[in-house]
Amino acid sequence: MKSETINTLTPIHLSKSFEGDTLAHFFFQTDKKTAALHSETPTEIQDLAKSGTFTGAAKSVFFIRGSYIDQINLLIAGLGTKKDFTPEKARLTGAMVANRVSSEKVKSFGINIDGILKGSNKATAESILPAFLEGFYLSQYAFDKYKSQKNGNQKLESLHLVSEDRKNEAWLKKVIHDALITIDCIFLTRNFSNEPSNYGTPEFYANEISKLCKTYGLKCKVMGEAEARKEKMELFLCVGAGSERESKVVIMEYTPKTGAKSAKHVSLVGKGVTFDSGGISLKPGMRMEDMKHDMTGAATMVGATLMAARLGSKNKITTILVFAENMPSGTATQPGNIIRARNGKTVEIINTDAEGRLVLGDALDLAHDYKPDVIVNTATLTGASSVALGKLAKTVLKSTESTEEALWQLPLWDEYFEDIKSQYADMMNSANDSNGGTIRGAIFLKQFIRPGMKWAHVDLANRAYDQGYLPYNPRKGSSGVYVRTFAHFAMNY
Repeated sequence: MKSETINTLTPIHLSKSFEGDTLAHFFFQTDKKTAALHSETPTEIQDLAKSGTFTGAAKSVFFIRGSYIDQINLLIAGLGTKKDFTPEKARLTGAMVANRVSSEKVKSFGINIDGILKGSNKATAESILPAFLEGFYLSQYAFDKYKSQKNGNQKLESLHLVSEDRKNEAWLKKVIHDALITIDCIFLTRNFSNEPSNYGTPEFYANEISKLCKTYGLKCKVMGEAEARKEKMELFLCVGAGSERESKVVIMEYTPKTGAKSAKHVSLVGKGVTFDSGGISLKPGMRMEDMKHDMTGAATMVGATLMAARLGSKNKITTILVFAENMPSGTATQPGNIIRARNGKTVEIINTDAEGRLVLGDALDLAHDYKPDVIVNTATLTGASSVALGKLAKTVLKSTESTEEALWQLPLWDEYFEDIKSQYADMMNSANDSNGGTIRGAIFLKQFIRPGMKWAHVDLANRAYDQGYLPYNPRKGSSGVYVRTFAHFAMNY
């Protein structure tokens, strides 16, 4: 089955038997710390198990060269105990296996999925198998678009899922299809975030998103600065005032083909600062190159929206993305300037490097005009962050239980607003000290949420890139974390 993909993924085939160069078998570990072998387990693997070399322990992988059995290589991997095996562990196993396959320069790889699914009910299998495939493919991602020599890893030519049980073929095809969509949307987010800012301009992202919406049947509206000014989005516009590149607002609208009575309307909002120099409040030079990732909030919401749409969400989704470049120049916004927001409130600019909350403030106010049931925004907002959540904390956290992408709730008491009250305007965009930066960013955004609206804010600054401690993420560059979480939320709210 060929994948629907923007990136080139190794095609997946379903088969009863396998005649390629390497076949993988998976085994759980019993309570006695021995491998739970199958009756059809090859002799070579039985010998490893009997000697105690292979016990089925998690993270254990062995590669047996083909000279042992008819020139077919064997890869065996331990899954740990069944009671401890989770989708995230399947994801980690998939990455570990893929990396070994790559290092062994395997071209045609078969996976005996009966070993993974044996003893699992269908509900469990529906999360275990796609998680394994996610880990397998996500670990092989490389952003080599601008390299004269592309990624040097030996490319796997074909992946075969081998199962003797053909009763579940239609179900397996659906699981694989959905997993490949998930992987593709995470790759898209990674690609967007990794794009260097001289190419990844607001106009670039607006054009690319317009093409994607046309491909997948979503409506797309793009506003330039003239249209944004008519919308009185002066907070948004002040961030890009020092740049020669025009700021853009992009609105994606997904409407399900069949409207269920229980369907909800979810609005996703993402920060897309394509490069953040800090503006007049210039950042230090160290690692400033990473500030191309400051549009990862928007990239994440694009990936999540397309994932939900392509998986057939029953909920309506309106996604608002605000793209701007924060640069110092003679026309740049200055500390001490007072700017009027779309909702009529005034903001004293204390620090031009606290720009994300400015573009989001106007975007959040605009989101209300579409009359959603709930608004969720995300951004690489503060270096102080892990995660801050407003209302809807339990609902958002429930989505992370399904996707296993951890979040942590911080308080959002109204008293925190005292820290950013201004002597000259309704509020300041920063208190200009390092105390509670993440919470202050969230309480600023809360001022743009109208009474009665359900809203959550997620600050992903510390998870957006360089998350290589997980083997399915690149060592450096965008991680694509939370695409699955926001898609799950949008589909299941």
